[in-house]
Amino acid sequence: MNKKEINILFVAIVGILAIVIILRLLNHIDTSQSLQIILTFTLVCVTTIYVKRTAEIAKANILMANEMKEQRLGEDRPYLLIRLEGDVIQWDKTNEGKSRPSEFSVTIRNVGKGPAINLWAALWRPMKVYFGDSKGYLASGEERNTTISRANTEGVELGFFKEGWLPELSKVVDEHNPATVAVKYKDVHGRF
Repeated sequence: MNKKEINILFVAIVGILAIVIILRLLNHIDTSQSLQIILTFTLVCVTTIYVKRTAEIAKANILMANEMKEQRLGEDRPYLLIRLEGDVIQWDKTNEGKSRPSEFSVTIRNVGKGPAINLWAALWRPMKVYFGDSKGYLASGEERNTTISRANTEGVELGFFKEGWLPELSKVVDEHNPATVAVKYKDVHGRF
């Protein structure tokens, strides 16, 4: 019990005792009735404290169960490492007379315990998104390559993705951070 609850309980006990003493002095109740009032009040106080403590324990148990569930689900989560291959830095510029590359490779390795499902890799730029090939499944310990390309288009307009695929990246990618490679996937529990 905290200090405030102890003070309230003390005031209630003193109050009920004062009422019993006054009623006894005025001969409105006898000794057995006085004892009955005090015992009933004590029982109500103990029951109230018990119910309050039981509710606190139940809340703590629910919190602990949710944390254990998240921990268990986290054990099945895939952890993906991304390695960029090729001349990615020069994707927008020509390099000493060489033409700019039209594609680059991304290697994705799952080092987590669970599989990654419905993998998509993409290059996010301030106004466009360039997608790579989709991979349906990446088991624990597996590695796959995908290619992000300019093929036939200059990317998909970013406005299309404001509420869709990884919308938080649109806040990160700007003129100071010109491009970000991101991978979207689900785990076996359907979580992103």
